[in-house]
Amino acid sequence: MLERPSKVLVVDDEHHVARLLEFMLTRVGYQVVIARDGVSALEKVAESVPDAVLLDLFLPKLSGEEVLNRWRSDPALKDLVVVVLSGKTYAPASTAESTQGDRANARVSKPIAPSELLRLLAELGVPPRRSISSGTSSSASSIEGAAS
Repeated sequence: MLERPSKVLVVDDEHHVARLLEFMLTRVGYQVVIARDGVSALEKVAESVPDAVLLDLFLPKLSGEEVLNRWRSDPALKDLVVVVLSGKTYAPASTAESTQGDRANARVSKPIAPSELLRLLAELGVPPRRSISSGTSSSASSIEGAAS
């Protein structure tokens, strides 16, 4: 079965935070793209929709909340997995603990432990590698392989 790395867009204006997240994620097999401001984040998603976004709230040019609102108002991006990373304090990272009306899939406080971030991405259905159809296997076996 063929696999491809899951693509994660890291949106953070703090160089060291973005590079640390990139290092953590690429080490376990994710493909990482970095945007340093809200406008760049919108452009990167318009070019190629990632499997998940790690989004800081306090960004230059356009806030993270505004970026998230724009993505959520686009029907093509309604299923985009977005994890808000912020210096604000939130409860422990969990999709179950996100408020029902929240536009993010999860909100977590920085700094986040690598194991916690990886667990959260897996919980949100974004493992480091994803199965892709090779065109020779049946779709049923591809679905079964992706579920395991």
